[in-house]
Amino acid sequence: MSSNVAQFVTALSKNPQAMENFSKDPDGVMEVHDLTDEDKEVLKSGDAERIRSHCGDEGPPGCLVLVV
Repeated sequence: MSSNVAQFVTALSKNPQAMENFSKDPDGVMEVHDLTDEDKEVLKSGDAERIRSHCGDEGPPGCLVLVV
């Protein structure tokens, strides 16, 4: 489980500019956050179920998953 991924996805959902930046340069945006290589790989997979599972109980209720 990764609270960092849950926090990252939540932060992107609240900040349209950050979301746009992530859409253009996901690697660059993820690099400046405290994400492990596994976190980055899971996010880049675009697999909503895998991302939710990776967040575990740390994901906010009703969290929609970002797909790159």
